[in-house]
Amino acid sequence: MIGGQNPTGTVINGITTETPTFGPNGFGNVKNTASVGNMNYNALQAVLQKRYSNGLEGQVSYTYQRCMTNDDGYYGTWGTTTQGAPSGNYWQNLYNPAGDYARCYWDSTNVISAYAVYELPFGRGKQFGHDMPAAANAVVGNWSVNPIVSWHTGLPLTISGSDSSGTNSPENRPNCNGPVSYPKTVSVQGLQWFSPSAFSTPATGTFGNCPAQGPVIGPGYVDVDFSLQKNFPITETMKIQFRTDFLNAFNHPNFAAPNFSFGTPTFGVINASQDAREIQFALKFYF
Repeated sequence: MIGGQNPTGTVINGITTETPTFGPNGFGNVKNTASVGNMNYNALQAVLQKRYSNGLEGQVSYTYQRCMTNDDGYYGTWGTTTQGAPSGNYWQNLYNPAGDYARCYWDSTNVISAYAVYELPFGRGKQFGHDMPAAANAVVGNWSVNPIVSWHTGLPLTISGSDSSGTNSPENRPNCNGPVSYPKTVSVQGLQWFSPSAFSTPATGTFGNCPAQGPVIGPGYVDVDFSLQKNFPITETMKIQFRTDFLNAFNHPNFAAPNFSFGTPTFGVINASQDAREIQFALKFYF
């Protein structure tokens, strides 16, 4: 048993405390965790697949989904360029877990992923240049292109606030006062993704009414990776492959999550993004 709260100024073991403590031994903020959250997930999934024929195969997948939970768990997506901004690991009001029931932090409503592998129809044994001389085939034959496309809509974000309730809750949120607007204006601070005007400080002694995740939707994600490969057959079992990979081939900006700390000067501002285009080369020997 930890015991009740000791006010500031309580003498414990000969020491006068400067902050509230708990129990006869003067513990600080004591946290108890348990895996007792609830989650439900529903989705519509569709796949269009082209099986390999004539040098081409590919697949397009689409997911329309909705995930709801009252506890996003410990495994968020922390980082300076991540697009996710989950709430912490505790309920705002320990006695009202249902008050944290909201969208999962990774709940992107629409998700599309696609890939293709296409062996170009040029060179010996191909549609064009079937009897091409060996020297010419070494230049124009055995090429393939391989795109990968990833796209999803934005993630529901948490808005964190100060402890207006006075309960020392480790999770605090402001009040949500209406629909969130997205001006997306640019200043020296960065990109103002959403307007702070939709949020306010809760009255003293109350919890904020913003949902745990989802009052704000973050930026979406678009990425096209592209690989160009050239094979140099040596024998039936051995070949050399030269390839060039273009990661984020079109250099599309994928913005990080905005500042979600209510009351800070850059609240709602994005000033980071994920990696720009990267190009890498490789030479491989298969045997």
